[in-house]
Amino acid sequence: MSMDITRIGNLVRIERQRRGLTQATLAQMSNVSKGRIEAIENGRCLDMGLNTVNSVLVALGYSLSVGPVAS
Repeated sequence: MSMDITRIGNLVRIERQRRGLTQATLAQMSNVSKGRIEAIENGRCLDMGLNTVNSVLVALGYSLSVGPVAS
């Protein structure tokens, strides 16, 4: 399954809201700034390191992984 930036942001937003978390709470849980959470949710995380995005995903119980492209 391919995961583009917009889909990652949507996943983060939906999962955060499902858990009843604010952006500020998720920021504390993942040790990143609230501005970074907002940027990820809005698909503006191209300039962030993978560790930052992965920290947010891990705080929500997900992981970032790489695999072969489906043909």
